[in-house]
Amino acid sequence: MQASSKPTNLAQTYRATHQTRAPPAEEKSDIADNPFLNAFIAIDEDGSETITVDELRAYMKKNNFQESFVKKWLTMFDLDGDGVISFDEFCEVLGLQTKSARNYRRQSLIRSGLPSDVRIILVHMSEWTQSCKSSATPARTSTTRRDIALNVKQRLDREFGPMWHIMIVQGKYYASYSHEPEMCIFFKFDSRVFLIWKTPEEGPRKQ
Repeated sequence: MQASSKPTNLAQTYRATHQTRAPPAEEKSDIADNPFLNAFIAIDEDGSETITVDELRAYMKKNNFQESFVKKWLTMFDLDGDGVISFDEFCEVLGLQTKSARNYRRQSLIRSGLPSDVRIILVHMSEWTQSCKSSATPARTSTTRRDIALNVKQRLDREFGPMWHIMIVQGKYYASYSHEPEMCIFFKFDSRVFLIWKTPEEGPRKQ
């Protein structure tokens, strides 16, 4: 009787005991419940989508993990052995759809700087615009939608340049819009939905 082959490292062990393909589109993804993905987000503090040995060691010390933590992560996720874990390598090992995992990662970064009662609906923001999250948070002292929209627009225009568009709606809504790449966020705050996006600044018209 031929002996069955056994996984020789942690990466193979994970593949042998977990689903290695992303779930079909009609199935619910378990990305949000993946502890490894949430750990990657926490370790990658500079948002570079790469994890270095120094970052692993810093996370290890912060959480009082054993020295073996660094070696285990490199063994499992550093597929090319260059000492750096890329996001693509990470997703390949876990069988995650890179696009979905990246979108979840971005939403997590946005949520981390917003009040707990803000619910993200849609976000397309690059890493360098993540600081927009504090400016996009509506002022709690404002009472009318007009005041809130004006306050948010003035802050965004001042900090990131024109032209920002702010819509505040309640109930059902429909939107058709265009925005600069990675410059859009929709979220719900209390009973209001905030639609915020940026378009290119209008230049002088040609005669």
